[in-house]
Amino acid sequence: MRVFIAILVGLIGGFILGIALSSIIGIIGMTIFHQPIGIKFLPYYTALICAVIVPIIDQKNK
Repeated sequence: MRVFIAILVGLIGGFILGIALSSIIGIIGMTIFHQPIGIKFLPYYTALICAVIVPIIDQKNK
């Protein structure tokens, strides 16, 4: 059950982190290059990465 909760927290937190990173990259691109830049599907990638990393870190800290 603890692993399942860690995966859900990783998915939700990673998605939010991806949205924030995407926004920051877009702002920097508009400021420096005067055109929008970004990584396609970044929130989904970060959600998957965090869904793997968070349970691993949780098991090490347990």
